[in-house]
Amino acid sequence: MKLGCSYFGNRILRHAREDMRELLECGCTFVVHTFSENDLTFCRDAVADLVAMSRELGLETHIDPWGVGKVFGGEAFTNFGLLHPETLQMVSDGRPAAACCPNHPQFRAFMREWTDAAAATGADVLFWDEPHFYLPHWMGGRPNTWGCCCAVCRQRFEEMFGKPMPDQPTEEVEQFKERCIIEFLSELIAYGHEKGCRNCLCVLPHGDIEKTTSDWNRFAAIPHLDIFGTDPYWLAANKDLGYVEAHSRLVKQVCDAHGLEAQVWLQGFRVPAGREPELAQACDAMVAAGVRNIAVWGFDACNHLSWIRPANPALAWQTIKDTFRRLARLG
Repeated sequence: MKLGCSYFGNRILRHAREDMRELLECGCTFVVHTFSENDLTFCRDAVADLVAMSRELGLETHIDPWGVGKVFGGEAFTNFGLLHPETLQMVSDGRPAAACCPNHPQFRAFMREWTDAAAATGADVLFWDEPHFYLPHWMGGRPNTWGCCCAVCRQRFEEMFGKPMPDQPTEEVEQFKERCIIEFLSELIAYGHEKGCRNCLCVLPHGDIEKTTSDWNRFAAIPHLDIFGTDPYWLAANKDLGYVEAHSRLVKQVCDAHGLEAQVWLQGFRVPAGREPELAQACDAMVAAGVRNIAVWGFDACNHLSWIRPANPALAWQTIKDTFRRLARLG
C-alpha cells in the first residue's frame, strides 16, 4: 500500500520537517511537493531542500507543476503568459485566456526548462497534474466560450484535418485538443524519463469538465509513463461515493491493460460538516477496486488554503490520518 499527500504553502524547512514526520507517522510513503512558477523563480533551492529532507526521512518525493501556465491544475498563478502574451490561449470571444497554449513552441520550451529544474531538485517522480486546455468554468474562465483557437492551434488543426478550424467546438475540435495534449505530455514524459525521473499522470475525472482527457487508454499508452490516475473529488462534483468507486475501478482497469500503477486521489478539502466519515468510506471504495496507491489533497486538510478549507479542518484531517494508519496496516 502506497499512501501520499500533497504539500504546499510552506518553504520553511524546520516546519516542513515536522510536517513530513507527521505524514510518516500516519503511514504515508510519499509526498507530492508543488513546484509553481513562483517556486521556479524564487524558491528553487528551498524546494530542493524540501525534497532532500523528505527523502532523508524516508518519503518518496513527487514534484508537481502546480498551476504552471494554468495548463496544469492548481491555485497558483502563472507569470509566463504575462511575460510572453503571444503564448496565451485565444478564446472564442476574441480575447485571450489567462492560460498558455500547450501547442505554442515557446511554452513547450518553457516546460522543458521547468522539467530541468524539477529533476534538479532530486525528486523521484514528476507528477503531471490535471493537464488541460482552457476551461470556461474554472478560474479565469468565461461561460459560453471555448478555446484554444489561437493562430498556432488553427494552423495545426488545418494540418491535422485538412480544413480550417471551425468556429464552434465540434467533435473534431475535441479530438484535436486530445491529440495535442497527448503529444504535449508525450514530449514532457519522455524528457523527464531522460532526466532519470519516473512519471505519474493525473487526469481530470472521466468525461467531466474537460472532454479532451476522457479517452484514458490513449493517455495510459504514452511511453515512459509509470503511474496513471485521477482525482474523483465527489464532494466538489456534488456526487455520491459511487463516483469514487466507478472512477477507481476504471483507473484500475486501464492501468492493468497498460501495465501501469493505479493511483486515485482523495478529496481532503472543502468537506462539509457531518460528512467527514465519507473520507474513510471513499478510501475503502478505492481499495475495494484494487487500487493500492492513494493520495490526499492536501496536508492538514488544506486548512491554510481558506477558500477550500473544510467546515471542520481538524476533524477532517484526523479522519484522514486515522484512515491512512488503518490502510497502512493492510500492507
